[in-house]
Amino acid sequence: MAMKDAGVNTYRWQGGEQRPATIISEPDRNVRYARLAGDFAASVKAGEESVAQVSGVREQVILTQAIRSELKTQGVLGHPEVTMTALSPVWLDSRSRYLRDMYRPGMVMEQWNPETRSHDRYVIDRVTAQSHSLTLRDAQGETQVVRISSLDSSWSLFRPEKMPVADGERLRVTGKIPGLRVSGGDRLQVASVSEDAMTVVVPGRAEPASLPVADSPFTALKLESGWVETPGHSVSDSAKVFASVTQMAMDNATLNGLARSGRDVRLYSSLDETRTAEKLARHPSFTVVSEQIKARAGETLLETAISLQKAGLHTPAQQAIHLALPVLESKNLAFSMVDLLTEAKSFAAEGTSFTDLGGEINAQIKTR
Repeated sequence: MAMKDAGVNTYRWQGGEQRPATIISEPDRNVRYARLAGDFAASVKAGEESVAQVSGVREQVILTQAIRSELKTQGVLGHPEVTMTALSPVWLDSRSRYLRDMYRPGMVMEQWNPETRSHDRYVIDRVTAQSHSLTLRDAQGETQVVRISSLDSSWSLFRPEKMPVADGERLRVTGKIPGLRVSGGDRLQVASVSEDAMTVVVPGRAEPASLPVADSPFTALKLESGWVETPGHSVSDSAKVFASVTQMAMDNATLNGLARSGRDVRLYSSLDETRTAEKLARHPSFTVVSEQIKARAGETLLETAISLQKAGLHTPAQQAIHLALPVLESKNLAFSMVDLLTEAKSFAAEGTSFTDLGGEINAQIKTR
């Protein structure tokens, strides 16, 4: 009842466990990312299982930079750091594989060799439009010309990236690593790193492993920074999720992904608190707890903050209708006045009658 009194929308889930979602509303992206980075770094430092999520490759790069800076400030990442070359996969399907624009000089290609049961690696030297072909160079400097139309599923494409690595770094595996039994998506924790090697902790292995720090695309490992991921990329029942969202990203697919990624979700939203809460209230996996309730009231205790704000939010009838609408809309966009009255009555404060609710509904209809 207390959450209802504060105007916080809560969907009444009929099965399964709801994830508590805390909303931090901040329209300025840089400020929003800085806040997320600080909170995430503090969680990592405290030893909590934590993931940071945002949609879009460019946004992931920017948020990663903010997080790494904060991790250094809080002493989670060591100084100095080394820069290594790593390979990030470029996903090709049966159509995009034959598009010349997918290939650029400097990108890496691998072909599975069934005889040696390993991959042969090449660097693209040239992309020739006239012959629709690629000039590939191997580690010995020998070249060959391959027509793009002849590429099949035995070929893979990678983009080499320069990646900073420090003690305490979190890395994500993007493909097979020679001598190491890991799968794509696995996380590695860097225990120590030098100019030519790094020691990593591998999930499920008692002993740490040593990996080379490569500067050449021919010896580069299939790794990427593991601090930031796409919403829903990882699945966990125990992680704390720190996610930055915009209006475009607040769709069901994203929210489903966030719910799969952890037990406790903190949403750093570009929308205002009310609009974000209303969107979450329509999703069955979340119950909303907005810390702005406490901030606006200048109180640290939620119950005290609710009491201070209750009178200023709505009349009892307005408040009940405001809380009932998202519940009905989550079931069906079309509903009757009787449905709204019934649902609103379940949220109404003691003493609020059906007559009060009906009068308020009619008044709102006339003003629209």
